[in-house]
Amino acid sequence: MDAKIRLTKKSVTCFLRCGQEFLFVYRNKKGNSVDFGRLNGVGGKLKPTENFFECAVREVKEETGYQVSQTNCRLAAVVNLEDGYADDWVMCFFVIDVPSKEIPLGRENDEGQLLWLDKDKVLLSDYQLVDDLYYSWEDIVADNRGTIFFSAQLDENEKIKHFTKTFLPFSK
Repeated sequence: MDAKIRLTKKSVTCFLRCGQEFLFVYRNKKGNSVDFGRLNGVGGKLKPTENFFECAVREVKEETGYQVSQTNCRLAAVVNLEDGYADDWVMCFFVIDVPSKEIPLGRENDEGQLLWLDKDKVLLSDYQLVDDLYYSWEDIVADNRGTIFFSAQLDENEKIKHFTKTFLPFSK
């Protein structure tokens, strides 16, 4: 039996942090085919020749207006998602500190509404999250955990049916 060849898309998801709160985009604008009606961090796909960090800086500026640099960023996770979506995904998740909850471009962007949530209330909110956050959120926001390497297989409803998670502790 021939296996179907699948494309792999590369993207970043950035969780902007101010104090104990994190910025999310509620993807509720028409035209968003991926993760419509769900909460996720801001981000997007890499452009040709762009690395993950460059993409994170660009996407944060485009979607929120915040200007960030390497000193504000922490690589929280490297994520591999297979099946479920039309394409497979390799993503880097960043936690990025910003100085204020005043979003430079306002509380809305082309994808939806931007909102701040307390880190301890994200999993308890009434919003539906992208599925991988249910398995990784507490590790993403744990500043002392290190980097997560997360891999998952999804079902046809974009829900995780199997996953592995490994941590690389911070160097001392």
